[in-house]
Amino acid sequence: MYGPIDSGYPPPPTRRTPWAFNLVLLVLLTAVIAYLAADRLTRPDFRGEPRAITPRGDLSDHEKTIISIFKQAAPSVVSITNVGVIKQRTYYGGTKALEVPQGTGSGFVWDEAGHIVTNFHVVRGGNRFKVRFPSTGETYDAQFVGGTENYDLAVLLVEAPKNLLRPIPLGTSKDLQVGQTALAIGQPFGLDQTLSVGVISALGRQMSAGRDRITGHMRVIRNVIQTDAAINPGNSGGPLLDSAGRLVGVNSAI
Repeated sequence: MYGPIDSGYPPPPTRRTPWAFNLVLLVLLTAVIAYLAADRLTRPDFRGEPRAITPRGDLSDHEKTIISIFKQAAPSVVSITNVGVIKQRTYYGGTKALEVPQGTGSGFVWDEAGHIVTNFHVVRGGNRFKVRFPSTGETYDAQFVGGTENYDLAVLLVEAPKNLLRPIPLGTSKDLQVGQTALAIGQPFGLDQTLSVGVISALGRQMSAGRDRITGHMRVIRNVIQTDAAINPGNSGGPLLDSAGRLVGVNSAI
């Protein structure tokens, strides 16, 4: 039988964990447990009751008026795209016509016959025009009827369903006063039916309408209405309304 081999040397001493290390480990564990318990106690309870909403009360008379005017006038405001047609050679030597948007602006329904009023600079140089009614999203082709660069005004004609042709009530600018409320509706930066509200800032201003291509003289539009209602690119051709919701001007420049 075989037994343990006696090497003649004393056995190696047994390694024991120092008591100080055990104490440090115990302290660390205690600290971790205490931290987790404190975090649990101080963490917000997201399952609590939601805060009550404070009632706002009724809208002011001024707010009600603005809302009513917008609801009445917005369906009459349209978006106009000036479409140019260019010819491009094909690979086989022929040509094809391409429609290229040259600019966009706003306009409004003038009458139930389908006449749309806008700025002349919105339709300048265009071959075809598209009128979109943001209230329904429908788009229709339009024809150029006429216009004048001297007043930066143009008229298009669109064949659209009668329910879309809602003329804006017509007012007058003769009795406007500085300080009156003014509302502008249009499609600034392509954002449909945007409303901005301000006041009539001044009357009888003059505005340049560009240079006459024949005489070279600068055109000047007189008796222009100045307003601090926000007018941005894309608002051109949209209506300027008074506090009765009547048309008193056509937005033309920033």
